[in-house]
Amino acid sequence: MQTGESFYASSDRFGYTGTYAVYRTEAEAKAGRNRIRGGTWDQRDGSIYMVRNKPDFWETEYNAFLTNWYASSTGNGSGNPNNANQGFVQMYDANATNWQNQKASWSKDLKTFTAFASGANATYPSAGNPGQFARLGNNGAPAGSGEATKGTYLSYEYSITATFANAATREPDGFYKSNGNAVGYTGYFKGIFRNESTTSPASNGYYVVNLTINNQSWSVAHNFDSRPDEFGSIKVAK
Repeated sequence: MQTGESFYASSDRFGYTGTYAVYRTEAEAKAGRNRIRGGTWDQRDGSIYMVRNKPDFWETEYNAFLTNWYASSTGNGSGNPNNANQGFVQMYDANATNWQNQKASWSKDLKTFTAFASGANATYPSAGNPGQFARLGNNGAPAGSGEATKGTYLSYEYSITATFANAATREPDGFYKSNGNAVGYTGYFKGIFRNESTTSPASNGYYVVNLTINNQSWSVAHNFDSRPDEFGSIKVAK
């Protein structure tokens, strides 16, 4: 039987929107003082892939919240409105080394699943951090390549709650897994991101982003949601 914190959360079927503000220093970003620019974050499709202590589920440890830019009829993002710098978010940690807290559980009736994670210093690839790809849309700055959005999440936190029509089913090892795709999604992603682009200095700054998860999804509406929801946890609320 699984013991300790053990869960997974995998979905390409939700969306998000929110707000952002850009500051010159981390101290100003934390204090919300002397904003350079800011505004509303574009509606985008979201994707989440979290695995904690579940070696028989694809990856043993994984920690990712990002824009679903890749869904399309060809699978390469062609024609996908999410495949753009504006509104883009990517906290991608392929070996789950930068999260500091994580948990997930089912509600008592096994129809609602909630997962949470927080961490710090999620970076773009370097010799010391392979498998990390931290990016955030350089909203309000001149358009640029993907390099214009790279940097470090100095801190981040996210949570997703998925609601199902059917109760989760119990596996022989005591693990409870989702039964079908979710019918509703709520949650959030927030953090402070330091843009570190060298090709687009106008993009540099400290971005405070607050996103809210919703049920809107361009890829689902266009039948490009090829990956079914998969949520599971050893824990159930008492």
